Amino acid sequence: QEARESSGRGKVSQALWDKLLDMSNVPREMLPGSIVGSGGSTSHGRGGAKTWTDEEAAAKLASLRPCKDGKLITVRFDSTVGDVLPWSFVPAQLDVKVVPGETALSFFTATNKSDKAITGVATYNVHPPKVGLYFNKIQCFCFEEQRLLPGETVDMPVFFFIDPEIMEDPQLRHVNNVTLSYTFFQTDMDYDDDEEDDEEDGEEEDEEREGVV
Repeated sequence: QEARESSGRGKVSQALWDKLLDMSNVPREMLPGSIVGSGGSTSHGRGGAKTWTDEEAAAKLASLRPCKDGKLITVRFDSTVGDVLPWSFVPAQLDVKVVPGETALSFFTATNKSDKAITGVATYNVHPPKVGLYFNKIQCFCFEEQRLLPGETVDMPVFFFIDPEIMEDPQLRHVNNVTLSYTFFQTDMDYDDDEEDDEEDGEEEDEEREGVV
């Protein structure tokens, strides 16, 4: 129970998550057993990549179709962690090939190697930068902070597509390779320790009051 809540699972509406999985054509039995969901529309990234609310995503998915005769684009994944964050963080696959308008589901695996619960947040970057105008992440672990318990490992999804309008951009006509990079940074550590400190402070205040009485 604690691990599920701390990691941010369940943030995606079940109906939308089921639709994302159906559109990804990934057999459910092949999905990682410990998946962190994410929701909302807050962007921590650079490069102009668009993010979506559940309502926007559902509406877009209803009309999205892969481009006929669209060029094949290789999306490569890159991952790093901040210097003080004791996590490992790697993509489950090095790249995926898509045509504009085609949805793709990929996963990144994170492990907290410390003996304390740690909260982190991921920033992202799309290269070449102008591709970010057409790179749409419908759901992503980077939309929210992620908290991992000591030794916990989770698989975090990113569900995206490249807007078909990229085909009309003359500056990107010859771009066949795109890199999606993530960097995880620590934002907080071990809420339990903070709670214990608060409890100790409260006990000291109570003892002081008793001494006065």
